[in-house]
Amino acid sequence: MTSADSIGTDEEPPRLNRLIQAAEEIRLAVRRQDGRETPVGPRALRTRGKLLEAAARLFAERGYVNTSLNDLAQEAGVSLPTIYQYFADRNDIVATLAADHALGMLQAGADDWDPTAGRLGLRRAIAALVNLYSQSSPFFSIWEVASHVDDRLSQLRADFESQFREGFARKMRKGMELGYVRSTQDPHELARAMNLMVQGYCSDVFVVGPRRGEEAPPVDDIVDLLTGLWADAIGLQERPDRVEDQPAGS
Repeated sequence: MTSADSIGTDEEPPRLNRLIQAAEEIRLAVRRQDGRETPVGPRALRTRGKLLEAAARLFAERGYVNTSLNDLAQEAGVSLPTIYQYFADRNDIVATLAADHALGMLQAGADDWDPTAGRLGLRRAIAALVNLYSQSSPFFSIWEVASHVDDRLSQLRADFESQFREGFARKMRKGMELGYVRSTQDPHELARAMNLMVQGYCSDVFVVGPRRGEEAPPVDDIVDLLTGLWADAIGLQERPDRVEDQPAGS
């Protein structure tokens, strides 16, 4: 158990487990043939993996809207009916890729923040988010577009963002109680604002910026900037700062 886990609440595991279960259900590998769904074997799993890799490449190069299933079939070197054996439609493919990335972000510790660890602990959490945006910027662009046209993706994205926001809000509240966060703002709204700042900045730098021909700053510089902005905004302390510990008359 990490120190961040130790300051959480009993509400976190069920919510996180529901998100993981939803993502796993989307990622479930089945083969559709003659109106039936059956688990895939090793060979079929390799074919499915090849289709996902081809889809990720084409979506990154051409965009979600400009990529058809025929394009994908040609890229992967399979027939169109083969694609329909593994995926219901284009949205089904994007949903699977999205579920993979959602689980990857959780496993990378992007929601693992311990307010008692000072700026170093905050930097670790922000670095996980920034690195994922940097390494997977085409995916985030695709997810943004596709989530507006697919209910499963929309729900997964909403649950995913809620997991981060609620997790940071709980830890923000605990940081206030322990004297590490000096702020009179509502912890939930503070967590919402801080998360949107990081997401919005990363989206502009890694997703929108390249479309304008702009080169992203070094990742370490971005992490340092966002860590400083976040820490200053919430009054993050390296040591507990309790009112009752202050000298009389201060």
